[in-house]
Amino acid sequence: MATIDVDALREYLRDYYGTAMMSGLWPAVADLGEVDAMGGHELCERAEELGVDLRKFAVGK
Repeated sequence: MATIDVDALREYLRDYYGTAMMSGLWPAVADLGEVDAMGGHELCERAEELGVDLRKFAVGK
């Protein structure tokens, strides 16, 4: 199991939902707020649901 840079993942998801919101998908506002409240495990689960490759956020080898 890899260690994930949760701060970088959180920032990525903020950008992801922020872009969706600015594109007119206003329900993304709720998701954007949830990202700030999520713990590391929840962030990883959400990212996997979205098809994000978590290996991009792995730290150390």
